[in-house]
Amino acid sequence: MIDKYFNHALFYDIIAAALITLACFGLNWYDVLPIPNIDFLLSTTSDIANIAFTSAGFVLTFLTLFVSFKISATPFRKKKKQTLEESYKKHSLFNLFLNSSLYVETIRHLKNAVKELIIIAIVGYFLKLSIGSTYSKYLFYYDIFGLVIISMTLWRSMLVLTGVLNVDNVKKSNM
Repeated sequence: MIDKYFNHALFYDIIAAALITLACFGLNWYDVLPIPNIDFLLSTTSDIANIAFTSAGFVLTFLTLFVSFKISATPFRKKKKQTLEESYKKHSLFNLFLNSSLYVETIRHLKNAVKELIIIAIVGYFLKLSIGSTYSKYLFYYDIFGLVIISMTLWRSMLVLTGVLNVDNVKKSNM
């Protein structure tokens, strides 16, 4: 199930955010969830956009670290008379990760997370600057949508980073 989510993360993020936003729209329609005043909405929209930019910066920092580690990693080469297991023992597990397809997948997920977060931030600022008081209630739905996207993106990034950190823990527990 989690693999299916990771293969189509953006799609599932948008579906989840849309469903939660639609639920809030329905609750507002039946006067269960009132829309706050315009000052609160504008402030919240700024907060959501700032959180998205800040989170994108943190994920971008992790991306930079991974790329730096990859550049300094020794390439993995198996000698002719060595078995694959003997070759693996000469390299750290993290170095093997940096030379594997999992590294490429990790970078792809983190790059997509940065893209999602930056889009949410830009849309938030654009709405704040361009939306008039007549349509200000739509900021409420953007805030909910943006919060869900940010939460899911950061959760996915944490899962990816936890998986990478667990690579080292697996080697220590096998020693």
